[in-house]
Amino acid sequence: MPNVSENHHETEKISLSSVIIIHPGSLNLRIGRAVDPIPHTVIHGIARPVSKFCGSYKRYDQILTALPNKNSDIWATMEDSRLQASHMLQSSLQSNGDRRYATPPQQIAAYNRKSKPQLLEIPPQQFIDPGGNKTVFGEEIFRINPCLQYNISFPIVNGELNINDKIGGSLTAVLSDLEAIWTHFINNLLNIPTTEFKNYRVILIIPDIFNRVHVREMMSLILNTMKFKACILIQDHVAATFGAGLGYACVVDVGHRKTSVSCIEDGISQRNTRIRLRYGGANITQTFHWLLKKCGFPYTVCDPLKNYYDATLLQQLKEDFCHLNLDKCGCMERSVIVKKPTEPVTQYTIQVGDEAMIAVLGVFNPTLMGITDNNHYVIQEGSKSLPEDPYDEEFLRETSRRGTGRELETETQAENSITHNTEEEICVDQIETAGNYFDIETGRPQSLDKVIVQSIERLNSDDIKRKMYSSILVVGGGLKFEGACAWLKSKISLNAQQVYYGGHIEIINSPKDLDPLIVTWKGASILGGLESSNELWITGKEWSSWSIRILKERAMFNW
Repeated sequence: MPNVSENHHETEKISLSSVIIIHPGSLNLRIGRAVDPIPHTVIHGIARPVSKFCGSYKRYDQILTALPNKNSDIWATMEDSRLQASHMLQSSLQSNGDRRYATPPQQIAAYNRKSKPQLLEIPPQQFIDPGGNKTVFGEEIFRINPCLQYNISFPIVNGELNINDKIGGSLTAVLSDLEAIWTHFINNLLNIPTTEFKNYRVILIIPDIFNRVHVREMMSLILNTMKFKACILIQDHVAATFGAGLGYACVVDVGHRKTSVSCIEDGISQRNTRIRLRYGGANITQTFHWLLKKCGFPYTVCDPLKNYYDATLLQQLKEDFCHLNLDKCGCMERSVIVKKPTEPVTQYTIQVGDEAMIAVLGVFNPTLMGITDNNHYVIQEGSKSLPEDPYDEEFLRETSRRGTGRELETETQAENSITHNTEEEICVDQIETAGNYFDIETGRPQSLDKVIVQSIERLNSDDIKRKMYSSILVVGGGLKFEGACAWLKSKISLNAQQVYYGGHIEIINSPKDLDPLIVTWKGASILGGLESSNELWITGKEWSSWSIRILKERAMFNW
């Protein structure tokens, strides 16, 4: 492969209005032009009419994770963790030094059990019938008449393509869903017809821990199938630092179904600091529902796994109630409005006590959320060889070990020129971090604060560790609770080695007054306006010629 960068000089000035930023997630898709102040946020799901080849099977992807309903040991562990959290909160102090007080759970449960539904004079929503076997997108997938035969799926889960053994779970089918969803919203929200895609560029935000095959297929989808003019890939944590205006940070991204942590310095994600936890905001929501039921939640037929309306109701209750503010004591009294298509709109008045705090504490003790095994995290493994990538990481590692022999001198020189100094880029990962794997305690799920400390401690330099502790950037919507960042800071202080950070820890959660939900998207839009990004664009023609080999030169990360 020749050094393609010699022929790659953008002479045209790129208009930001012709750059589309795509940030796909498990529940939400954030999409917009680089000139937009904020992105459009839409449900990242699709409903397709059931094919006659599917038989009687219907697919119905849940938006909340199921609790371990049939495992009595896990329930017992969750209950033990709940009692520990409750006792800890009762023995804590308020900011003025007074002891916290809590309303007895029995008193709250007695109140809630007496709460009767009140009918509200609000006309109920109606189910929709798309008609004509139409594909349905966005929030409308929640309103399809359940009598109709539709498969509902979400193409991304836990930070990866949702490949499974269900109907529509193959790689080809998932990519087809992505194409349909993205095309629909670009057509309808950005008012860009499909025939005009060839005049637009895309910045695609990918996970910090990425699957090389998935990335390759999404690039092919954007450039070859959808036929956009050019594309740049950026890792979500790197984009977050751009959005926050930070040169370095330990990025903590708490999403709907996953939480990821890694250290970023000068736009480079330090590979061995990356870890992804398989829990997020959805797990907090389900835990809160479990706690509500324990204190007499009067809406007893609530079933978030079978009904999207109940799932979104619980998400809203979590956002309204949950917090980590020790100064809030006793019980809160709120109204709960239940809206379901074709059913009368009803309202309950309920009370909630420390359950509103205990649910959030699940991220600091995952056993509270029913996570009791060690299969709850993903790390960045060594790159697997792909047939179209002859100069992959394994090749470079082997040749660097043998490279002193004269017989390999010519080969090594050729490799260095071909890969655009890739060995130097690989060394960034290998030198800056200590060891190759996280030291996750076997059999025990790790709390978020401990994972953050482990991520930072994998850096070799004490100076860079201090910098990371002083710049912990929390993004995503999963930890948007009052007092959560102060709680996270105190937990990290207990676990971190003070010699490294000199006692200074700073949690940043609203940089430049931005909503944590859009910081990453905003960072990608900033990248689109940088002059230096001109050298990163990969065109459809280049991708067709070189495929993933061109990522050795153009990617902002070590491919």
